[in-house]
Amino acid sequence: MYELSRVRLYSIGPAGARYADTVLDLRAVGAPVPEPAPTQTEFFADEPSGPPRRPAPAGVLFLENGGGKSVLLKLIFSVMLPGHRNTLGGASSGVLRKFLLAEDCGHVALEWQHTRTGECVVVGKVSEWRGRQVSHDPRKFAEAWYSFRPGPGLSLDSLPVAESSAVRPIAEGISAARGRRRTMKGFRDALADAGKFYTHLDVHWEETHERWTEHLGELGLDPELFRYQREMNADEGEAAGLFAVKKDSDFTDLLLRAVTDTRDTDGLADLVHNFGGKLGRRSELLAERDFTAGSVDLLGRIIDATAHRERARDIHGAAARRARALGRRLAARAAAERTRSAELSARLGAAAETVTEAGTARERAALVAAELAYRHASLALAAGEKTATAQRRELTEARTLHSAWQAAETVLRARAAADRSARVAAAIREAERDAAPALAARSAAAADLVRALQDAAERAEDHASEEEERSAHLQSAGESAHRDATAAATDAQRARSDAGHLRQRLAEVEQETEEAVRAGLVSTAPRPTRTRPAASFRCERRLVLGIVFFFLAFLFFVSFFIFLYFFFFFFFFFFFSYLSFLFLFLFFFFFFFFFFFFFFFFFIFFFFRVSSIFVGFLS
Repeated sequence: MYELSRVRLYSIGPAGARYADTVLDLRAVGAPVPEPAPTQTEFFADEPSGPPRRPAPAGVLFLENGGGKSVLLKLIFSVMLPGHRNTLGGASSGVLRKFLLAEDCGHVALEWQHTRTGECVVVGKVSEWRGRQVSHDPRKFAEAWYSFRPGPGLSLDSLPVAESSAVRPIAEGISAARGRRRTMKGFRDALADAGKFYTHLDVHWEETHERWTEHLGELGLDPELFRYQREMNADEGEAAGLFAVKKDSDFTDLLLRAVTDTRDTDGLADLVHNFGGKLGRRSELLAERDFTAGSVDLLGRIIDATAHRERARDIHGAAARRARALGRRLAARAAAERTRSAELSARLGAAAETVTEAGTARERAALVAAELAYRHASLALAAGEKTATAQRRELTEARTLHSAWQAAETVLRARAAADRSARVAAAIREAERDAAPALAARSAAAADLVRALQDAAERAEDHASEEEERSAHLQSAGESAHRDATAAATDAQRARSDAGHLRQRLAEVEQETEEAVRAGLVSTAPRPTRTRPAASFRCERRLVLGIVFFFLAFLFFVSFFIFLYFFFFFFFFFFFSYLSFLFLFLFFFFFFFFFFFFFFFFFIFFFFRVSSIFVGFLS
């Protein structure tokens, strides 16, 4: 918690109660500080004689009426409660602006001391008129607030309010400000420089009410306490007058003012105030608006007419300048055309004379050219006749030479053909003489080959007839065997079906027997079973399958080897000699011999196997 220690007012206040440079000192008259904080004194300063003491807990200021008591309180409250709505005593919004002259830069600085540590903090307000002119416009009234912690380099006594402020006062209670007063910008720059050089000062600068109020709360100076003080000193009476309520609505208003922040309604109050001022001047503003609208309309017409006139003047001047320039160009062109016409007339006479002379020269040149052409044609005709005679003579000689060359070629071809014919005849006679024995042998061999081929063909036809008959017999036997096999397969399928039915019936009988045994109707003594029908059925099936397989294998092998025999027979008969055919015949003969020998033993084995199966079937 802080207590007010000193107040400094500089160049501020109304004309009758003005504070040029005043300091109210309340220090070192109270109780000692219980927990003094260490402080750093300035150079050449006297050492403190004891612990720091608190400022005076109370004080009385005696001044006559109009001496400045209310002004002092209003200025102090303007630092702690910024805004014209918080002016002490319910004064009008412009009362603080009346405390400042045109050339003034007013300062209100308050030094507060902590009740327990003795630390000090200075908060202040600086204000001036923008442009150094007093105005009714509140926007031209500039205000700012600042704070710092006094120490070496800056204190309440050494505030840079003037350009030659001393760091230390000359004597106690005497101001150190000398020279011309600083402006708000100069004061701010001086504070900023001091804060940069002395970092312990903790200089802070604000220009808006809300942020300054928040900063006061951060320093520990609660503005709400001063709002209550303002309410209690509203009419400069006793504090008890604040709570002297006559009805419930007054108490409600007091309670609302105590618990509600009036900063939220400041904007609305300013808006209502400005709107009321505008409503009061409504008739004047409407008349001014109508006059301005009419003036603007008339002035617009005048401006349009003036612009139209200037544009017409410009167009007329430009047209006149173009006409004068065109006249000058036409005059110059006429003079040039007259000169050129005279020159063309002179050139026309000279050209006519030149044309006449050229016609005469052309006629004479035409006669000369005709004579030259005639003579040239006569000479060319004589030369052509001579050339034609020479060419006819050369043509006759060439034809004669060509006929001679053609006859020579025919003679040469005839002689060459006669020589070739003689040589070919001699070669033919010699070849016939050499080939006579070979031709005789070839004729004999051909006759033998024809006879052998005829004999072989007859034998092959006989053998083919026999084999065809045998094949027909075997085919009929195979068909009958196939029918027998089909019937046997049908019987076998029927037998298998019957066997299945019998096995099913046997299973049913066994099941019934088991049920009868379980019921005690049949004895459980074993009885001999008959297996002969199943064995006989298996033997019969093996016999039938063996017979079918035998006939099919026999038919396949016989057909295959007959085909191979005839194929190789005709192949070797047409493409090889008689000896090769004989060798092939012997090869197939021995092959068939061994084949039938092997087949005979296979048949005997199969016969004995079938016999054993048949014997087993009969048994």
